Amino acid sequence: MSCEGFSNVGTIVIDYIMSSGRQKEYHDEEGKAFERANRRAFMPDNDEGRDLLKRLKWAFSHGLTFRIGTSLTTNRKGVITWASIHHKTSTTKGAYGWPDATYFLRRNKELDNLGVPKAGDCS
Repeated sequence: MSCEGFSNVGTIVIDYIMSSGRQKEYHDEEGKAFERANRRAFMPDNDEGRDLLKRLKWAFSHGLTFRIGTSLTTNRKGVITWASIHHKTSTTKGAYGWPDATYFLRRNKELDNLGVPKAGDCS
């Protein structure tokens, strides 16, 4: 499997696995239960991809990747949804797939705006 346009390198597969729980005081419906969710994303296994992966790991561990809210695809409320960091969820063409010539530039700008450290400073 490779990301379209990057057949010369492997693919980084990111599996996000989130447990069910109860909404906290900073959520819309404090105390209300939410269901577990799994999400998968892809990017080329090259230098840019590996650097971005470090930043995405930092963002996830600091609660920036997902939120509890209304799903744009199902319109369900109180579910785990993507937050403001866009991911590619397909290895082929389409709005959420590859190729995408400016993906790394746009993602790094998003992460910069969220205060995520550069790859060399993520630990």
